[in-house]
Amino acid sequence: MEHIDPEALALVALGEPLTDPVVEHLSSCESCWHEIEALRSTVSVARSAIGEAELSAPPARVWQSVRAELGLAVDLEPPAPVVAEIAVTSARPIVHLESARRDSVRERRAGIRRLMIPVAASAAAAALVAGGVLWWGATTPRDAGQLIAAAQLDALPDWPAASGQATVAERADGERVVTVSLDATVGDGVVREVWLLTENIDGLISLGLLTGNSGEFVVPASIDLSQFSVVDISAEPLDGDPTHSGDSIVRGSLDV
Repeated sequence: MEHIDPEALALVALGEPLTDPVVEHLSSCESCWHEIEALRSTVSVARSAIGEAELSAPPARVWQSVRAELGLAVDLEPPAPVVAEIAVTSARPIVHLESARRDSVRERRAGIRRLMIPVAASAAAAALVAGGVLWWGATTPRDAGQLIAAAQLDALPDWPAASGQATVAERADGERVVTVSLDATVGDGVVREVWLLTENIDGLISLGLLTGNSGEFVVPASIDLSQFSVVDISAEPLDGDPTHSGDSIVRGSLDV
């Protein structure tokens, strides 16, 4: 069986709409499905770490390991500071249901991501150093923030055994993060997506895919939580349609 091109798998993990051939292949190829899930987990970690802390310089042993691995001279100094810039669209605001499909597709395709690593040494050495910088930065303690809202997520009729919770915390820099947990099992070929809805369900915003039992999602600064006060987790088929499926698993109102 010919598998999906790795670049195409990466785009799917980043949220690109699925084409019919990809959907058909994923329905029968466990290998590609697991690869996408692994990539999605990586994307989730990157999104949750962006903007949370300044990257710290790695300890000297990181460069020492790089030199030893590549057989470089022991007196070779590390390259100029390696800048790793990752920009990933983690939310696609949709204000009205009528324009949801058009706006979502446009935003998924525009400015999805860029990865730039300027280097002053060999590509291999720079890649190893960049990995060390990102790893070291990820270990920096994160600001848990102050709890500003919470919600009990109740099961919808089609998911009687499901349950969930949601909290919203505001960090020192003003960034707001929604943390959700969900106890529900979905079938093959289905993913779970976290949304903010208006009370009358006439507007919605996707925060991203939930890849485990819990996850953190940054709320766009322009979003008024008193307006988008309902947390919803839906079951979404892998059909390439970025709009809400209409199949909500759990839902609850934040006490804002």
